[in-house]
Amino acid sequence: MKKCLTLLICALALTSVQVHAQTQAAWPSRPIKLLVPYPPGGSTDILTRLLGQKLSETLGQAVVIENKGGASGGVAASYFVKLPADDHAFMVASLPMMAINQYLYKKLGYDPDTDLLQVGLIGQTPNVIVVPSSSAVTSLKALAEQGKASAKPLAYSSSSVGSAGHLLNELFKTTAGIEFLHIPYRGNSPAMAALLAGDVQFTTDNLTQLLPQIRADKLRPLAVTSAKRWFQLPDVPTVAESGFPAMTTSAWFGLVAQAKTSPEVVARMNRELTAILKNPDFVAKLREVSFEALPGTPQDMVAASVRERAQWKRVIETSGATAD
Repeated sequence: MKKCLTLLICALALTSVQVHAQTQAAWPSRPIKLLVPYPPGGSTDILTRLLGQKLSETLGQAVVIENKGGASGGVAASYFVKLPADDHAFMVASLPMMAINQYLYKKLGYDPDTDLLQVGLIGQTPNVIVVPSSSAVTSLKALAEQGKASAKPLAYSSSSVGSAGHLLNELFKTTAGIEFLHIPYRGNSPAMAALLAGDVQFTTDNLTQLLPQIRADKLRPLAVTSAKRWFQLPDVPTVAESGFPAMTTSAWFGLVAQAKTSPEVVARMNRELTAILKNPDFVAKLREVSFEALPGTPQDMVAASVRERAQWKRVIETSGATAD
């Protein structure tokens, strides 16, 4: 009897392993869904479409991309976590979605720690503080001096309340002891259009959005927020070189899955993502659109989220910024 029982347990265990292996071998068995938490044409959309094309090639399945913008990615995240469990569904998440929104919104609609599984970082691009090329301001220090000397607060535009551009300039304001007027818009393009039209004096956005206007000599970059000078703007100093090291940060993006997605699928997707991000041709494509690849583990993305939270929580509390 004991021998029979032992054989039965072994047989069941073997069957379980075989079924598990077959399930994993069969994944993906249908198209992959990729949710973009921002409107088409922006940096997140550009990055996602490049990644989606490569994932389709490596996984042998179509990748269906859906855009759902609003609330600094919060609309998409709330929608994503309420979808029926689906191990073929993923979302590209930004720094604000993982480390900032929870301090801005009283009713967030999702918990970045319990509702989302972090698969891995994808890439980063610096934010850049810019003025119109017609402006007399030629450095970040000069912008601060102009702000102090101005009879009324200098105005800056941002893509939305709670965006990186908004919070970076709130940090700039408190660090330099200057009062600025924040004018939020609905998206990167109208925020940049307001600057070009002279409605505001400066703006801060990620380089992917601003580079075409910089190259067209319509915008003058004052500083990049990366830790070192960016390869596409080698003559532009960093914020640290400009005297504002607290503003050092990058706009990073990563891939997340639903909370109920199996660890095996998350691990498989991370392996695929890592291989793509180490592919020289793909890295070159990212650099063309101002991104630097960030291959790594899910734990690396978790650590990046945790690292950012303390700083941005302080900025939000000090500035009184709110998105409600």
